[in-house]
Amino acid sequence: MNKKSITISFEEHENNSTKISSETKLLLAKAEQNLNNAYAPYSTFKVSSAVRLKNGEIILGTNQENAAYPSGICAERVAVFYAGATFPNEIIEEIAIVTETSNETPFSPCGACRQVLLEYEYKQKQPIKVVLKSGNSKIWCFSSISDLLPFAFDGSSLLKQL
Repeated sequence: MNKKSITISFEEHENNSTKISSETKLLLAKAEQNLNNAYAPYSTFKVSSAVRLKNGEIILGTNQENAAYPSGICAERVAVFYAGATFPNEIIEEIAIVTETSNETPFSPCGACRQVLLEYEYKQKQPIKVVLKSGNSKIWCFSSISDLLPFAFDGSSLLKQL
């Protein structure tokens, strides 16, 4: 038996860090300002995301719950799908994901959102920077969604079947 391990790297910043770019700070601020637009009457767990496109456009999204839980959609997918539908040829450079709930560390995207973000990375052949923050938590910055999904499922196996 061979034992193997995977290590991921990310940056951790204090809320008031001067090492975070002004573009990232703006993205976090936009996401935080949009938190009240989340529709979360069942879980009361509000999530907001802000996507920055290469053309400078910022797309906002919030989680939208439904009494039939699987019918709701996460903030990340709201923003990414809107960006893909409205600006299909624009590169998604960065996504900031924030939650209203204060936690010692940020909450990370669910598996479905990770998979969707990874699909867009493959589509655009460029990584998407991911920034996470929960209330007054520290800020975590990942250079790519693939850091959060090391054994990703991608279309390469599916395309071989065609």
